[in-house]
Amino acid sequence: MVKGFSKTGKTTTVTALIKELRKRGYSVGTVKDIHYQGFAMDQPGTDTWKHTGAGAQRVTAMGLKETDILFSRPMDIKAVLKYYKEDFVILEGDGGADCPVILTARTPEDIEKRMTDRVIAISGIIASELDTWKGLPVIDCTKEVEKMADLIEKATAKEKKEADVLLTIDGVEIPMVPFVKETLKNVVTGAVKALDGYEDGKEIIVRVKG
Repeated sequence: MVKGFSKTGKTTTVTALIKELRKRGYSVGTVKDIHYQGFAMDQPGTDTWKHTGAGAQRVTAMGLKETDILFSRPMDIKAVLKYYKEDFVILEGDGGADCPVILTARTPEDIEKRMTDRVIAISGIIASELDTWKGLPVIDCTKEVEKMADLIEKATAKEKKEADVLLTIDGVEIPMVPFVKETLKNVVTGAVKALDGYEDGKEIIVRVKG
């Protein structure tokens, strides 16, 4: 996740990371969290807008160059990420996901106000003035995006190791981003913790048939 106050360099950081990760051969998806109260992708007067107004709960616009699936309701990040299978999904903005964070800032005060224990690095405009901040690396993604991508690879590998979850359907493995793996792990662990025979760190296998 790349988060920070407005105009601190979030989008610049995200686009630089997308290019670097793609250059390394990864598939990349993004989610943009928009807090503007009046935001709507679909606009009044369009045919799809009329479909929604008539009561359709999901509308798809199929064009020559893109396909847009519109949901006429807000969705939390867990629901959104179910539609992603990319190697990396970068969230721009504070979408509520529990994942490693790159914090963008203009000033040390910005950092103090948005700091959490999930922040692994700092970037954005302040990166032109600082190299580190209280032990955290400060990286200018317009000049040193390779360093940030290296850090992301390491952080993701750690998350994957901590949330080592395999999901198969009829023997076919279903790809999941680290956040979804961690969520599934927490749900299953929480359900079986109280049962006799449960031990921390032991492998849990659940099979559902039918």
